[in-house]
Amino acid sequence: MQIKCSNCGFEQYMKDHKFNRDYKDDYNKALFVMCGRNACDTSQIKIPNGFIREAMWLGSWSIVRDITLDEYKGLKRARFIRKLAEEQCPKL
Repeated sequence: MQIKCSNCGFEQYMKDHKFNRDYKDDYNKALFVMCGRNACDTSQIKIPNGFIREAMWLGSWSIVRDITLDEYKGLKRARFIRKLAEEQCPKL
């Protein structure tokens, strides 16, 4: 199986039996599949709202997938706590 980066087009070979057993569902559900090369640095790629970047298999490869409801609630709670802390403890 050839896995292809959505951004730069880099391809990497992976054995079919391992890919089908472990990674096929994640790969098919992903909006983007990104390799770990410098050209695909996440600071250069805008991740749309409602999606989350998840570090995955094959070393530094990652996927951008739909965010689940539990992850969204956790993210919203973390932003609220950070905002509250910034209001109570201004930077020195």
